[in-house]
Amino acid sequence: MNRILTYYIYSLFSMLSCVAQTQIEIINSDKISFNKKNNKDRQVLTGNVKTKHKDHFMSCDSAYYYANENKIEAFSRVHIWQGDSLSLKGDYLIYLGNNQLAEIKKNVRFRHNDMNLISKQLKYNFKLKKGLFDQKALINQKNKSLRSNKGTYYTSKEKFDFYNEVVIETEKESLSADTLYYWLENEYALFKSNASIENNKINVKAQSGWVNQKKEKAFINNNVQITDLQNNSILRADTCYLFNEMNHSISYGNTLLSIPLNEDTLHITADTLLQKKRAEGNLIKAYPRANFKSINMVGFCDSLSYSTNEENLFLNKEPVIWLDQFQFTSDSIRIILSKKLIKMAYLNKNAFIASEVDSNLFNQISGENMKAYFHENKLSSIEVIGNGESIYYVEDEKKIEAIGVNKIICSDMNIKIKRRQIDNINFYKKPDAILYPMSKININEFFLRGFIWKDKSNIDNVIQHKMHKYHLL
Repeated sequence: MNRILTYYIYSLFSMLSCVAQTQIEIINSDKISFNKKNNKDRQVLTGNVKTKHKDHFMSCDSAYYYANENKIEAFSRVHIWQGDSLSLKGDYLIYLGNNQLAEIKKNVRFRHNDMNLISKQLKYNFKLKKGLFDQKALINQKNKSLRSNKGTYYTSKEKFDFYNEVVIETEKESLSADTLYYWLENEYALFKSNASIENNKINVKAQSGWVNQKKEKAFINNNVQITDLQNNSILRADTCYLFNEMNHSISYGNTLLSIPLNEDTLHITADTLLQKKRAEGNLIKAYPRANFKSINMVGFCDSLSYSTNEENLFLNKEPVIWLDQFQFTSDSIRIILSKKLIKMAYLNKNAFIASEVDSNLFNQISGENMKAYFHENKLSSIEVIGNGESIYYVEDEKKIEAIGVNKIICSDMNIKIKRRQIDNINFYKKPDAILYPMSKININEFFLRGFIWKDKSNIDNVIQHKMHKYHLL
């Protein structure tokens, strides 16, 4: 009894399934013929063939119709369409009515709204509303062109899933990646693996992120590298947000900005790097814990800013700079460059310059403000402006050891530097100066107010770590 009941239920579902399948309709054919020897189920349709299934139509020069399989095989000038919004053209088609699946080959042209795709092959599922291609496809939509070797298109979302050598080009920029998901209407791209964004100002590389082409902004991460095509500077970071027509950026995580400086490179790193491209020159801000390094200069401050057009580097909040063996500190420091060479450093408030004679002896200069002048990136003179004081050790002719120490107090003075050493000091007013022999002094008493000697190697290590991470060493 149970077996009989099961049989009837199975038969009922089979019948309902058959009824549920809509049969392909033959609307027109100039000639219909059968060849039972070749295939008793196959009808041969010739001339002005037109069929309908569900809400989509097909036309071609000739076709085979398999009624039992609910299948059409079409040849020459094949055109399948759904209303005014969707059209598929090619030279050969297999259409499976039960699955609503069209596989079209040779000279394929697929149109949906204002999107046009050209390829050698495409499968389109009318039920799922998606098309698939696994050969190179060229796509045009409005003012952009797209190409990929493999992908899926969802008509309900107007979205592409691209795989393998994806390129999107607009009038303003080019975007490429290994894997990319793209929404046509929103002009929004989500990408993975080996991505590149390029316009006439920057070249961006990253492993993942998104781009909103309509709003001209992007969020990228994982091995970010941004090259400024105007000044050849390169920014590297874990994460970056680009906005304001891709002219501004905020980067964080292992940041490193490398700026070419006349046979040298200035490397800047901080927790956060902000870049603004402006008509009057680019502005760079690094904060907090900003570290920087070039061949002749190493430094640290809480925040810095750099204007590429004015070539001014501003260091704020307890800055310290090492130039050759000289350590510069003050409340703030402004470095002026000319043709990418250091021209002058202005030390504002509580200015202090020190250099190490040996592990316990330090040459020192302090003042209210200072101007340090450079020639070919080497310190040449120091102008002390207000409350000037100086301690420097006098060495024997062979410069083996210090034989005395000069302690000088003078409001304003000018110190000449030669071969990276203090050569002479010019005083604008009569100085209060005393030369002490080394045998008569207590070294601990020969430190000016505000003296502090910081460890340069800590800053070096920070920059070296970033450069090693990005394979720059």
